[in-house]
Amino acid sequence: MKRFKLTAFALLFSISGCAEAVPEQTFSERVAEQLTSKADKRYDATFSYDAFELNTLTAELVATEVGVATRVPELDAGLNQLLWAEQVRLTGDWLSQQQDQLRFDSATIRNAQLTIAYFAEGQSNLHTLVDKVKSQLPVQRASQQVLWHVDRVELEDVVVNLFDRGRPLVSVKLQRLELPPLHSAQTTQEWVNAVLGPLLEQLLQQALRGDTDTMTIDMQGLTRFFWRELGAGIG
Repeated sequence: MKRFKLTAFALLFSISGCAEAVPEQTFSERVAEQLTSKADKRYDATFSYDAFELNTLTAELVATEVGVATRVPELDAGLNQLLWAEQVRLTGDWLSQQQDQLRFDSATIRNAQLTIAYFAEGQSNLHTLVDKVKSQLPVQRASQQVLWHVDRVELEDVVVNLFDRGRPLVSVKLQRLELPPLHSAQTTQEWVNAVLGPLLEQLLQQALRGDTDTMTIDMQGLTRFFWRELGAGIG
């Protein structure tokens, strides 16, 4: 395995430098260990998984029972659990890309629960994690548009929960939620919008169809939340 391949993949997660390899570790184990360590030390978050397999021949990563939890003091443990997924799968030709430009075809998250918890205006567990990740990204050269890009993000069989200052606003089960392309040059608010925009659109479509069996909504609370956060950049 050439060094640039490991560096390229590590760059996606803002991992600067490679930990010294333990002889009995596999390549997948080393990458998983680095990601877990960086989440803990640099992102102030917890990354957990049951299995983590990086296939360098097919250029895909598959992880199972994946958990991502933030450590926001204003939120309890349940609301800090940003994501849990039965499976996360990344595909793309990143191994053949130059090490400072990565492009993924897709990210698929299956059988998942996504909890976005706001604790103040324009501040949530998602904002906090994205801010931490972006603060660790390498500085881009003027000639670069993005350091990495994910063309398609799909969540399948996902329960999405939205809280505002501890108050549940939305809980909905969706068969599919597709997000717009994500890239490292986006602002934190643009990342959050990429999740909330499609979610609110799906809710509206289901409500208009009368398909409300899989959703619970505090409409008054959601309306107040929407107009308050509109000023913070949602929409």
